[in-house]
Amino acid sequence: MREDDVFRGIAARVAAREYSDDLYIHPGSLDADGTWVVAPSPGTTRWLVERGSPEHLAALAAGAVDPLPPLEPATPEAVNEAERVLGYPLPPLLRRLYLEVANGGFGPVLGVAGGCTDDLGRTAVDRLNSRDPAGLLPLAYWGCAIYSYVDCAGRGAMTWGFDPNSGLGEDSFYAEGISLVDWLAGWLDGSLEQPRLYPDERR
Repeated sequence: MREDDVFRGIAARVAAREYSDDLYIHPGSLDADGTWVVAPSPGTTRWLVERGSPEHLAALAAGAVDPLPPLEPATPEAVNEAERVLGYPLPPLLRRLYLEVANGGFGPVLGVAGGCTDDLGRTAVDRLNSRDPAGLLPLAYWGCAIYSYVDCAGRGAMTWGFDPNSGLGEDSFYAEGISLVDWLAGWLDGSLEQPRLYPDERR
């Protein structure tokens, strides 16, 4: 998928307020032909389902998916400050997404100042650590202290994984061999998974 296609795909999903991997739907059930039949329930009761699941797609067709809150782009000042602290320019696609679409929040992507945070309230800039390899920007938070990073210093804006639960110390950082463009395209098509140091490992 080309950069422009990835940008447009993410922009469309954010505009449709379906930017999360988990969405709230009105309770119900799938009938024999796959139609979502909404069940009587208190007005505030919702079920959390995975984006792209049969339940989500059927509820979406039935108008039974709650839209998420709108996301706001980052300010130029926040993006410039991220680049200053990191010491490298952001990859053009990520910079454009921050400035024109959303300050993180689509999928597991972290924002810069004022944007989406991890479970400790830290943005990508807050998560930067002087002990981390130079030029690596925290890109996404997966839970359990696991992060994806993007290499802003190297060619091709390749992604890295970080898993301190591996017990490998500095080797908790490892190259994933996926470009930022392919990483974001994977999120769009539902094939993106959290980084795993051992490909056959199942968490």
